[in-house]
Amino acid sequence: MRLRALTIATAVALSLTTLGTVAPAAAATNASGPTPGTAAIQANPGNPTSPTATAHTVSVNGTPVPVKAESVSGTSHDVAMFAKGTGTATVSVTMPGLAASAAPVVTPRTLAIATTRSGDTVTFTIRDAHPLVVETPGVRALFLFVTPAETAVPSASDPDVLYFGPGEHDAGVIRPESGQTVYLAPGALVHGRIDGDGVTNVHVLGRGILDAGADTSRTDKTMAIRFHDSSDITVSGIGVRNAQWWQTLYIRSSGIHVSWLNLMGTLINNDGIDTDGVQDMTVEHNFVMSGDDGFGWHALDAATNGEPETRGLHATDTTFWNVTGGNPVRFGSSMETEVFTDISITQSYVLRAKEVALKFDVQDWATVSDVTMDGFHVESQPVGKQAIVLQVLKGQYSNDTGYRDERGRITGITIRDFTDVTADPVTLSGWDATHGIADVAFEDVVLGGAPLTAAQVRTNAFVSGVTVS
Repeated sequence: MRLRALTIATAVALSLTTLGTVAPAAAATNASGPTPGTAAIQANPGNPTSPTATAHTVSVNGTPVPVKAESVSGTSHDVAMFAKGTGTATVSVTMPGLAASAAPVVTPRTLAIATTRSGDTVTFTIRDAHPLVVETPGVRALFLFVTPAETAVPSASDPDVLYFGPGEHDAGVIRPESGQTVYLAPGALVHGRIDGDGVTNVHVLGRGILDAGADTSRTDKTMAIRFHDSSDITVSGIGVRNAQWWQTLYIRSSGIHVSWLNLMGTLINNDGIDTDGVQDMTVEHNFVMSGDDGFGWHALDAATNGEPETRGLHATDTTFWNVTGGNPVRFGSSMETEVFTDISITQSYVLRAKEVALKFDVQDWATVSDVTMDGFHVESQPVGKQAIVLQVLKGQYSNDTGYRDERGRITGITIRDFTDVTADPVTLSGWDATHGIADVAFEDVVLGGAPLTAAQVRTNAFVSGVTVS
């Protein structure tokens, strides 16, 4: 049965089924199997409307974890989700009929997770929660969304909590008020979108899934999650599926914390985590499947939105799966503001890159400065696509309202510990002598297995202060 939540002010109290946290000592199924880890495991039932997958079965420390064949915008993906406590987790993945020659790999490869195989079963051990993908030739990918155990589940009876328990719900547009929490329990599938406007101290929490397919629109440019003119916002732990436009957007807002999301979008314009005029934002431990830019950090429509600064954006430990179009990380294209500064993106794992892996394209008047990229690892990218492009230009996304026709600048950029399977040259291109690119440092950049050289950095006359070390 699908239940419609009529108002955010009224708590929806639904029964929460026991999800079976298993103590490590009780987890082993037989003495001859793999040695179980030490962490308590909480299996997530997953999408209640998706069929059980046939290509994979999963157990963790002896606890069965459901694998669902989820449909995302017409594409199908095997998904298993679980939370782990402190300690190790031994993961066993069985693929019936697995070819003897097949060599499953746990990605990100950068994490160097070793596997052992016995018949159709592959086993590996992890200590930290992290999104993983098991990739096997001839077998569809298995997405493992591993999160920490929840520590403070809100009460369904709290009047400031909109609580969605396990099962399917038709919520429509959820409009939280200041001080409220939207909670999606493990096993919850909530049809709808979340739209916060002018609110403060709002939390979106849980381990359930928000399916925005019927409540977002490419024509109307509505997102699965949007916070506008808001502050002190936390979004953590949930999944987002089937958005028709950008999956999430934070605009003219501050004090934002986004963590442990699993976003799955494959359509064009399915950006992952977008920002516009945001200050003081932390983004960590997220999985971003995007049909367009994974991070689309930009500034649009100054005539309507003004020119709020983008300042203090810090992302760490992001796993990107970029398909259909766009770039895993993009600063631009629209940059209708003066200040875009104090930004860091660290520990990034790009499992798929469709176009340029890291792109700065400043098509308006912003000065983009003090940006550090540290630990950016691209594991798969089409031949002929570039790793890094920085450019100041006038293009199709430049301001067209008559508000202001001017170019910006890029300065003070550090790109460190960057690896990419592609060996294509890096491109830096300024607009003119006043609107150029300056002071870009490449440190420990490896392309196509070889260290970057100065000769591989292509520049024009409006680029200065480039170092390669």
